[in-house]
Parts: sequence; structure tokens; C-alpha cells
Amino acid sequence: MDNITHLPFNKSLVDEFLYYDDANATANILQSTDPANETALEITRSIIQKLCVPVVVALGFLGNVLNMMVLTRRSMKSSTNCYLTALAAFDSLYLVFSLTLSFKHYEPFRHMLSYMHWYRVCRVLSDMSANVSVFLTVTFTVERYIGVCHPMRGRTLCTVQRAKVIIILVALVAIACTTPEFFEMRVTKEIHNNVTVPKVMYTDFSKTYSYKIGYYWFFVTIFTFLPLLLLCVFNGILISSVVKAVEIRRRMTSLSPHRISNSRHSGEQQKITKMLITVVLVFLLCQIPGAVLMMYSTYLELADVNLSKSMSNDLKIAANFTNFLIQINASINFILYSLISTKFRRVFYRTVCTKSKKYASKAYSKNSEFSAMTTYRLASLHSVREPAYHLAGSRKIGDASSMCQQGLTQYEDDSLQDIRQTSNM
Repeated sequence: MDNITHLPFNKSLVDEFLYYDDANATANILQSTDPANETALEITRSIIQKLCVPVVVALGFLGNVLNMMVLTRRSMKSSTNCYLTALAAFDSLYLVFSLTLSFKHYEPFRHMLSYMHWYRVCRVLSDMSANVSVFLTVTFTVERYIGVCHPMRGRTLCTVQRAKVIIILVALVAIACTTPEFFEMRVTKEIHNNVTVPKVMYTDFSKTYSYKIGYYWFFVTIFTFLPLLLLCVFNGILISSVVKAVEIRRRMTSLSPHRISNSRHSGEQQKITKMLITVVLVFLLCQIPGAVLMMYSTYLELADVNLSKSMSNDLKIAANFTNFLIQINASINFILYSLISTKFRRVFYRTVCTKSKKYASKAYSKNSEFSAMTTYRLASLHSVREPAYHLAGSRKIGDASSMCQQGLTQYEDDSLQDIRQTSNM
């Protein structure tokens, strides 16, 4: 008979890392499980958490650092790039925090009290970073909608300074809305086989009906339902505007050169819009599975459904995949920018590749200077070791030159004396 347990109140997608049964186990549970189901869970965790996650996090963190390097260049200065730079920063934070959360699947970390305390805090920090990224994605989508569909207003509303203020406000709001999660969990100690083991448990505050219903629906609405709805609506409008702009550009190919140059400028703007649309579409593809799993977990919780151990493991396996999709979404933007934006590739080449060439040329010049100095020293050493008659010959030539110089000086003095005597006469 399978172990019957209640599904915990799952608000955060990283909750798969928790020991659900330890945190929310009910009394009088029969500890009988399906070995095949347990094996599938362990294999999934080993492949995703121990193999795929470190690779994706490393590459994604590097890509986000390169994004910030390129997007902060003076030639890339724009309100849209301010949002993308902030998005890269918070995506990097999310990747780092999610990587440290995956350490719980390694045996040494399971029994470290300090790591359990860090885990409790890191879980909230990862949610904060993810929520800020969600808000930023919605914000630059709305900003692009204003710039494309209302260009006259966009010139006054979509400025760099205004974008920086909005980024700060958006980050503060997302962080404030996520702060109550700090009170959801606590670290306790349990004794198993005369060994003290730290455990992460849900607090009584997190289990209250008002918190589970009120804060949960607020959280899901503001970070899941509303962003998905806004992104679908505004992205649909942007896709429609891009299709219309492409048709207009085709009609303008036979016009005057001045209008063709304007068409080229608008074409660059359309590439930016296409890039942002692609970013949002990838965001939706990676976030929707997690949102569906969250809603299903919510249904089971509100319906007070008792889950078997096998079904609970199936949800954990699904949560591993949805978490991994979110990590991929936080890591893939550099590839999207490079594939779609010609300007991004050009600035990236100037920023990264050109600097590498400069460093290589400096190293080459230093090596050349060293070689030249070595050659000079060898030549000097060779001249010192030449036969003595060369030195004697040079000394004779020097003495003859000195004698000529003395004779010329004496002649000049005698001539000057004769001139003076003549003048006195």
C-alpha cells in the first residue's frame, strides 16, 4: 500500500527541493512505496540536478555577463537595452541561487545545518529574482508596444532615465511582494538512529487558511496569471504590427533613396521588435508548463486530495523538468540576441573580440621588444669580444682626429691675433 500524504502548499516552483513528506507528513502513514517510482525520481534528479543544471547555469551565467557587457556600451544606449540589462542581471542571480538550491541533492549538504539555514533563505531569494525577471519582461513588452504602436508618445515616455526609474520601482515591488515567503519555513533538528539531522519544515504561519488562500491567490495572480495575460495580448499586437511593417517596407523598395534610408532605419527597429517578441515567446514556452503544474497543485491542495507516494513522486519529477525549463529561459537570451540582432553581434565583436585582439597584439609587441633587446645585447656582447687591433685602430683614428682639431683651433687663434694687430696700426 502506497504512502498517503497531503501535497504541501506549493507556491514556489523550487519547492521540489523540499522534503515534502518530512515537512507535511500526516500521522499513521504506512511507509510502503513503489521501488520503480522511487528509482525514476532518483534518476531524474541525478540527470537534471547533478548533470544538466550545472552546465546550463555556467553557460547561462557567462551569456548574461556578455549581455551586460554589450548592452551597456555607449552605442547600445536605449530604454529597451536598459530593461534587457536589468533582466540579464536578475537572471544571473536566479541561476546562481537555483544552483545552490540543487546542492541539496548531494549527500554532504543534506546534513549541514548551515546549508539548511541558507537553503531557507536562498529559496526566497531565487523566487525574488525570478519574480523581478517576470515583471521586467512584462515591462519591456509594454514599453515596446508604446514605441511601436504610439511612436509620438514613445519619444517622451520611452527614455533611458525613465527606464532606470521604472526598473528600480519594478524590482522593489516584486521584492516586497515576495518578502512574506521568509516566514514560510523554519529549520529544525531531528534525531534518526542517534544522529541529529537538520530538517526544513513549513511553519504554522504558512499553513493558516488566510495565508494559504489570500496571499497565495494574490501571488499567483500578480506573478503568473496577469503577466501571462499581458504578454499574450501585447505580444499579439506586436506580431501584428511587425507583419504590417514588413508589408509596408516591401512597397517602399521602389521609392526615392531618402525614403529607402528611412526604411532601413525602420527595418532595424523592426529587428529589435522581432528580437523582443522572440524573447517573450521563449519566456512563455518555458513558464507555462510550470504555471500549469502550479495550478494543478493548487487544485489538489484546495480540494484536500490525499496523494499516494507514487503520485507525489510524479509531481516531483514534473517539477524537476519545469524548474529546468525556467533555468533554460534565464540562460538563453544571449543566443537569441546574437541570432536576431545584427547590431548586437557587431557591438559584441567590437567589445569582446577586438579587445582580445588588442591584448594579443600587446603581448606580441612585448615579445618583439624583448627579442629586439635580446638581439641588441647579443650584438654588444659580440662587439666586446672582437680582436684588440680593432680597438687599437679606432684609437689611432681618434688620436688623428683630435690632433687635426687642435691644429685648426691654433690656426683660428693666430688669424684672430693678426687681425687685431692690423686694426691697431
